Amino acid sequence: MIFNTWVFGAFALASLCAYWWSPARFRPAALVLCGIVFYAYAYPPYLILIASLAVITYGCAKAIVTFRERRKPAAARWMMIAGVAASVGVLSFYKYTHLFLTSLDSISHGKITISFPQLLIPLAISFFTFEFVHFLVDVYLGKIKEFGVREFATFAMFYPTLVAGPIKRFQNFAPQIDHLHRRSSLFVAANVYRVLLGLAKKSIIADSMTPLTQPLLTPGAPYHAGDYWIAMLAYTAKIYFDFTGYSDIAIGMAGLLGFQILENFDRPYWSPNISLFWRRWHISLSSWIRDYIFIPLGGSRRSKTFTAINLALVMAIAGLWHGAQWHFVVWGLWHGLGLAVHRTWTLSVANTQFVQGIPPRISAGVSIAVTFAFVAFGWILFASPTLTAGFEAVRAMFAIVVPK
Repeated sequence: MIFNTWVFGAFALASLCAYWWSPARFRPAALVLCGIVFYAYAYPPYLILIASLAVITYGCAKAIVTFRERRKPAAARWMMIAGVAASVGVLSFYKYTHLFLTSLDSISHGKITISFPQLLIPLAISFFTFEFVHFLVDVYLGKIKEFGVREFATFAMFYPTLVAGPIKRFQNFAPQIDHLHRRSSLFVAANVYRVLLGLAKKSIIADSMTPLTQPLLTPGAPYHAGDYWIAMLAYTAKIYFDFTGYSDIAIGMAGLLGFQILENFDRPYWSPNISLFWRRWHISLSSWIRDYIFIPLGGSRRSKTFTAINLALVMAIAGLWHGAQWHFVVWGLWHGLGLAVHRTWTLSVANTQFVQGIPPRISAGVSIAVTFAFVAFGWILFASPTLTAGFEAVRAMFAIVVPK
């Protein structure tokens, strides 16, 4: 159910009415029911999948708590690993099996061919699996101390954030369930405005950029160098207003249901460096990657080389999370390289006398421009359907002629 459709509008209005007309004690159950209807609308059989994975996650979390109380840390750890493996395994099976098999076929030059049906990827699988992993890890670490079926079910099936985030944290979300009461008219108006703002960003700005991005999707004749530059800038605007539009609608809808969801974007294109960009862009995803992949892999506590490799690996995973194609992986590596270079610059160059002598306004302006250019060029790899198409677009932008 896409947010900027009349179907979602009708569903949202009906769910809000049913929700607020329900007695307070039944509102969490009403939210779960709304989530079930929302998810089943896309492809009903996969409702069994998310429900089963939610039951496994909740059962593993309860087992972790039990093993910890019995002072069996090894058993608790293995239970956490099993639960995380279930979520990651389901995500990998549905989203990455086809990529793995086609890559294997390509590497073997057709000698290893395994037929496998093209699976319909379950709605929101990238989002709810990440939330389930967070839940299990934080229960294991003791960051989530109390939880029940009601809280977890509401958390898992909360439909405003189910499709496109922001990725929620249970310990921020669950306490709000016991304080669901009607808000002031001013609060309601602010959230209605947020929803309308999101719809405008998505339907008016982002969608209007789509025709201009065509050279990145189908590079070659009849496009010229200037067309690719325009396409790159158009896609840079399109993806920002698309993502922020969805986030605005989700945050506004959550507000109308009485929940406060954390912001997901904070003027990322004004960032003076790539590290700050990733603290402002898709904040819920960036913080998730930092907390549950980058830091567990060693973070930046070791050598410069190890940190650079860690950044490259983590960003490659972030790219793969966005889509099961190699051009997403290379886009992630592009940002991993940028983060590694920025870290080296910060530690070795930024404090030199020459850099410190540059006037702050000039330094800030140049930093923002360089960061924006780096991010915009990266979007070419993200937008192009294949790596070959992305490289062809870059060659055309700079009128690079490749000898035949």
